[in-house]
Amino acid sequence: MRLATIDVGTNTALLLVADLDADGRVVPVQTRRRFVRLGAGVDAERRIDGAALERLRTALLAYRAEAEALGAAHILVAGTSASRDARNQGELIAFVREETGLAYEVLSGEEEATLSFQGAVAAMPDVQGACIVFDVGGGSTELVRGAQAGRQATVTHRCSLDIGAVRLTERFFGTQPPTPPAVAAAKAYVATALQSCTWLQAAPVPLIGSAGTAMVLALVHHAQDRFDPARAALTIAEVQAWRDRLLQMPYEAVLALNPALMDGRADVFPAGVLIVAALMQHLGAAALRVSAGGLRHGLAWRFAQAQRGGL
Repeated sequence: MRLATIDVGTNTALLLVADLDADGRVVPVQTRRRFVRLGAGVDAERRIDGAALERLRTALLAYRAEAEALGAAHILVAGTSASRDARNQGELIAFVREETGLAYEVLSGEEEATLSFQGAVAAMPDVQGACIVFDVGGGSTELVRGAQAGRQATVTHRCSLDIGAVRLTERFFGTQPPTPPAVAAAKAYVATALQSCTWLQAAPVPLIGSAGTAMVLALVHHAQDRFDPARAALTIAEVQAWRDRLLQMPYEAVLALNPALMDGRADVFPAGVLIVAALMQHLGAAALRVSAGGLRHGLAWRFAQAQRGGL
């Protein structure tokens, strides 16, 4: 069976078209990324504005056409942080249904965290036993501790924190590069948020970054245009060096690092890397690995489990 899943975040809308094999495995066929910036202004106004809705409509109609052309029998759409935070959530859901014919599911923070974990570890069969998966998005950061045994993943702890690249940028960084006091305030805010996740303590288990900020940072660091699992690891020294460098660069210099990757995220990428560095420091993690899997893959996994009667 072929299906499509769409992850609508605060900054991006991500498409996965995949086949489900007889064992319920998710086999990617096509992936796409569009910058919708659905969450523009949501941190301050708690409302998705008309311009953002129009950008979303354009993206979803394009994704629907592509998914149908590829033979997808089902199209699943899920919204995350910005969709959760918006007071006009009902308007958003109705707008998507009326304008695109697609059902729009708003995931809770815990649902997002769990599905991100499932999607990430399924793409890394060599990771067995306990691990911590994180996903730095535009509006929130999802953190999950769990374990993988064979192809079975179990979640033991999870939390969703209101620290994301877009949210942090809008709240603290009025200029690019930001001022030293703004950077200090952002670091303190992130540190406080991490401390609120009581189970998140130093532990000798693998740390895995799920797609998004972590993947882009690995691609930029290794000067890649395509993801290579064999070159998808970063040390804390490398992450901290990138954090410090990015926080001193103007927009044009960040964009020039890789125009294709940075188009649509050059203004918020420094804040995202700041969050990754803070998390690694909080955990005492010497390194992190990056998974190509994420929420989109977790949505497909959940559908496969439901089809097989596992949910």
